This record gives sequence, C-alpha cells and structure tokens, in this order.
Amino acid sequence: MTSGRAIPQLGELVVGKITEVKNYGAYVELDDYPGVEALIHVSEISLKWVRNIRDHLKEGQKNIFKVIRVNPDSMQVDISLRRVSKREREEKLLELKKKQKVQLIVKSTAEKTGYNAETLMPQLLDSVKGGVIQLYDLFEEISEGKSARVFFPHVDEKVLKVLESVVGEEIRRREAVVKGELCLRCDGSRGVEVIRKAVIESEGLAAAGESIEIKVKGPPIYTVWVKAATHERAEMLLGEVYKKCGEIMAAAGGVVEVKTA
Repeated sequence: MTSGRAIPQLGELVVGKITEVKNYGAYVELDDYPGVEALIHVSEISLKWVRNIRDHLKEGQKNIFKVIRVNPDSMQVDISLRRVSKREREEKLLELKKKQKVQLIVKSTAEKTGYNAETLMPQLLDSVKGGVIQLYDLFEEISEGKSARVFFPHVDEKVLKVLESVVGEEIRRREAVVKGELCLRCDGSRGVEVIRKAVIESEGLAAAGESIEIKVKGPPIYTVWVKAATHERAEMLLGEVYKKCGEIMAAAGGVVEVKTA
C-alpha cells in the first residue's frame, strides 16, 4: 500500500539537505517533499574515486541532486550528485532564485497591504497556468511596464498597485550580451548541410531566458551573438557554441577557426 505523501519522479532534479553521513553514503532531506528522505550512495557522489566521503558531504549541507531510483511502495528514493550536469545545476539554481524572489515579493506586498502572504500567494497563482516560476515570468513583464491588472483581474486594486511597486523594486532585468566570430569551412557536397547543422545545434544550447544567434557575416565568417542573465553565463555559452561547432565540423572533415579581435 502506497503512502499519501508526494514523491519525486525518476530523473527529477531535487534540492536537499544532508541529515546524516555514513561510510556507504548519506541521507538527504528533500526540500519540496516533506517527510521523504533520500539516499545518495557513495558511488553516486563523484566521477572520481571517493577516498573519504566526509571530504565531499557534510551534515547540514545543501545541494542539487538527480533522482535515479524511486520505489513508491516503500517511499525509497535514491539520488545522485555526479549525474547532475553543470548546465542542469545552473538551471536549477536559477529556478530556485526565481522562487525565492517570488516569495519575497509576495511577502513584502502582503505586509504593506495588511494581507497574509499565505492567502495572497494562492490568489496570484489562480491566474497562472503553471506554478511559481510562471508567476515570476509575469512579474518580469510587470517590471517592464505591463499592468498587473492584465494578469490578476480578480485581485484587489490596492494590492495590485503595491505589487507593481514591489516588483519594480525587486526585479530589474539585466541582460549581458557577448559577441564572437567563427570561420566555418567544410568542402564537399554536404558542406552547406554540415554548417547548417552546426549553427542549428549551437543555437539550441540556449536555456530559457537566453538566446544564441548565429548569422553569416560573409562566407565563411559567421557572427555569434549570445544573450544571458550574466556576463559569466554569456561567456560560458559562447565557449559552448565554439565547442559544439568544432565537434560537428570535425566529424564531417570540416574546419572551425575562432576569430579574435
């Protein structure tokens, strides 16, 4: 017989706090699943051999894990640290930051209007097709000048005015842009097709809220524009574009050259 408690899905990224460390692994309390304790086996901590587990994990430490096994009947959840990619970790951290920002905005609005935050949050979520992350997206649109009334038609006007003010203070959209140039050459009848594949797959590296645009400057030179939340992230994405193009072109006998100023 299964428990009535919620349990994560296979492959899901979860945030958890380490509660107990043993020689064979550690037990982790999952933030979004109260009452569910997961196990990370020592073999799932690092790609390298772990000599001393306590060099990697400590009680009270929080981290992002991937669910690798789930047994709903026993409520047993096994998780991994080593299977979380760098990109997955960054996207999950961004998601957490957005959730924290939404909670801060709702709490501040509630305090300034005499509402209870636990009452106000459901009212706002009622107008959202999704969850807290989608609510953050609406807050971003409000920060850019759109009326809160458009998104929350059933919320009190006084609350919406305060909400707009708080959103304006808390969300200031920043966008970093970096530019690069590539020389792409691939001889033969499939040359154009290979270059097109390199461009399409490289542009697909952008996560939600980011963009990668590759345009021909003049054959065989291509300009790469990358937009992201921070300069560091934009530079990292540009490096990933160079790597992806290099892999695809090399596999087809083509050549990639990164142009420098």
